[in-house]
Amino acid sequence: MASRGRAAARARRRSEDQLRTMTDSPFLQSFVAPICRFTGNHDVTVEELYGTCFLIGSDGIFLTARHVLEKVFTEIKARGGSAGAFPMQVVSDRVVSLAATILDYEFAPEPFDIAVFTTAYRSNTPFRLVQRTVEVWQDVAAMGYPASNVHKSAERLEIQQRAHKGYIQRCIPAGRLHPGNHPNCFELNFSITNGLSGSPLFIYRGATDEVIGVCTHSHESRIVLHSHMDVIEENAEFHEVISRVEEFGIAQDLRPLIDWAPGCLNGRTIGQVMQQV
Repeated sequence: MASRGRAAARARRRSEDQLRTMTDSPFLQSFVAPICRFTGNHDVTVEELYGTCFLIGSDGIFLTARHVLEKVFTEIKARGGSAGAFPMQVVSDRVVSLAATILDYEFAPEPFDIAVFTTAYRSNTPFRLVQRTVEVWQDVAAMGYPASNVHKSAERLEIQQRAHKGYIQRCIPAGRLHPGNHPNCFELNFSITNGLSGSPLFIYRGATDEVIGVCTHSHESRIVLHSHMDVIEENAEFHEVISRVEEFGIAQDLRPLIDWAPGCLNGRTIGQVMQQV
């Protein structure tokens, strides 16, 4: 029993050392990762996908959507397991997903649906936060892990990344989108489906990308194209309605949080962490 305990402890230390090793991976998945509930210690099993997160700075700090963390920790209370990000790296000449356990986290002030959390993971990231003007027609990109791209087999859960490229079609002031309790937002010409919550909304610049928002959900717009009603036998009514439903992605503006200093960042602000090179 004692030898097995020592072996497990050594395995945990090796895993932690891998997470803390500074890397410069060519994979997009090394800095945009899925958030999952998992079980196990060294040999982990991914049980379920809850959303997306992205690395800021270089010392294991991620941003995501608040409701993603709320849901995963609610599930853990009910079903057990742990919460973590699963970035991809090359370890011993093999491409692997690392289980970066969520160590500490904090929610942004109301009404933001944004959260920050810390891990032992170490990697470089191209994301920076800058104060810049963003207007309608601005080209933007997002990437994350939609539930529609998850494949479950008897052996494992395979989660694949998907990228979006589009533009901002509406800048929404605080309180102007139903329901009204929200900060400034961007409406996108592509939808934010299940699993993409917490994705970065950014302006592609090459070596560094300017993050301007955190993707949170989709807003539905319904337009009635045709409506017809007939009264048939015994005063029964027959209704026919043809409508068009559109979904537009919503991302909350991250720039107002540039001076937010969560307790888990030890006195640093989000802006300071995201200016690290």
